[in-house]
Amino acid sequence: KQIDDLSDHVVLAGGGSTGMHAVEELWASKLPFVVIDTNRRRMEHLSEELCNGRMLYVVGDATDDSVLLAAGVRRASAIVAALTEDKDNLFVTLSARSLNPSARIVAKVIAADAVPKMMRAGANATVSPNMIGGRRMASEIMRPTVVRFIDQMLHDKSEDLRIEEISIPLGSSFVSKTLRDAPIRAEANLLVVALRVDGKFIYNPEPSTSLDVGSVLVVIGPEQNVGKLRNLVKEAS
Repeated sequence: KQIDDLSDHVVLAGGGSTGMHAVEELWASKLPFVVIDTNRRRMEHLSEELCNGRMLYVVGDATDDSVLLAAGVRRASAIVAALTEDKDNLFVTLSARSLNPSARIVAKVIAADAVPKMMRAGANATVSPNMIGGRRMASEIMRPTVVRFIDQMLHDKSEDLRIEEISIPLGSSFVSKTLRDAPIRAEANLLVVALRVDGKFIYNPEPSTSLDVGSVLVVIGPEQNVGKLRNLVKEAS
């Protein structure tokens, strides 16, 4: 019943070695999500270990349309395909895209040649754990302090800091205001590290930069302040 009542949630296919880290991040970000996995004991363990026993999940094969539907895939805002094999993630991507044409789909890939196939199947983005792992290892050599900073910021529960993105919707009071005039620092106490406009990033934007419908703020700060800013941008002008 709780799953049936959900909408605009994330469906995570696969709660294994990759999916478990996605669970941790989704739970920390307070985003509603449902996990699909064939292993009930694994789901029970993840729920108790990471989500205080409150994780919503469906026990079944995510490549089966009926299981995706049971997880509310038609009402989901995003789908993550994090199964072990590329072929299974490809199948989930195809099925999810046919069931929900508007959802954002992110697929895990192992083989490099699987990336274009995933994109043709309907994925909006792909993630390679091997590539990310290799880059992380190189970063540990070249910029260890930066790595520690990001890790501590994202995972230190006492600090509760996040890097988040917030889009400016139509009718928002932020439209046509500059960063200086928008109450981002004054009321939400967040730092704007970048602004995405027309698909391009403006890093460390000037206070005189104007905001428009569809502009995306990339901010850093406490999670509760991020929620406050989300509410502020929804207020009508």
